[in-house]
Amino acid sequence: MVSRLKIIDVIIKQITGGLVITLFLCNYIRAQDSIVDQDVRVNQQLWLDYNFKNIYNENQNLSTQVGFRKIAPKVYNRLLVISSLNFKNNKKLFKFKNDNIFIKSYHLGSGLIYTQNYDKNDNFELRFIQGFKFEIPTIKPVTLNNYVRLEERFQNSFDNSGWTSGFRLRYRLSTILSWNNHRLSFTKGLYIPLEGEVFFNLKKADRFNDLIRLSPGLGYRLENDWRFELYVILNTTKNITETNNKSSDFILRLRVYKGNLKKNEH
Repeated sequence: MVSRLKIIDVIIKQITGGLVITLFLCNYIRAQDSIVDQDVRVNQQLWLDYNFKNIYNENQNLSTQVGFRKIAPKVYNRLLVISSLNFKNNKKLFKFKNDNIFIKSYHLGSGLIYTQNYDKNDNFELRFIQGFKFEIPTIKPVTLNNYVRLEERFQNSFDNSGWTSGFRLRYRLSTILSWNNHRLSFTKGLYIPLEGEVFFNLKKADRFNDLIRLSPGLGYRLENDWRFELYVILNTTKNITETNNKSSDFILRLRVYKGNLKKNEH
């Protein structure tokens, strides 16, 4: 077990080093060329994020995401840090036959998003988040997780125009598919995360208003509870730039989740 943990630790360090190198290269490439935003209709994006959680007790925890996003052809690089305080709900608001609690949790959060643009001013966004998660009773093998989230977005483009505000409502439907029959030991940690999300514009911001996002993925959980998820995402977005009202985005996203197991639980 000790040797296996050492191998996993080496793999994690290698992946972390690779992410750092990728961030450096993306930042270096930015200075080499540019594109006018009128030409953005279909683009490709790379998203990388690291997620970890601070657990206070069985009903409260703080989850944090640190991420980097790059869009091609040569539009922007984005850095973001988003934290959310999560409260587990133990009170029943609706009664179901299986006695499950309808609303699972409540969420309060905030985020800092810095966008490094090509050929125009950078953009800084301060975002506040309120939301809740609930489940809809379905067939037993599949659990449909629902997340409703309200966002208040305040942006500054560093052009002496001051702050602009926008409000957006998001609804995400997700599930995780896994199987119990494993012919190979390696497949025990495999699972398939599936997500669909819609964004409703309540008050326009400068960037990224109404949006539809489909996110099929493949995940793997290690014995120490670290998780790695790779998604191929399709976005249909309105108002990606000042002169382009629509875009279709093809996104490759790698998500890394830090394990929360204690040493004596390995």
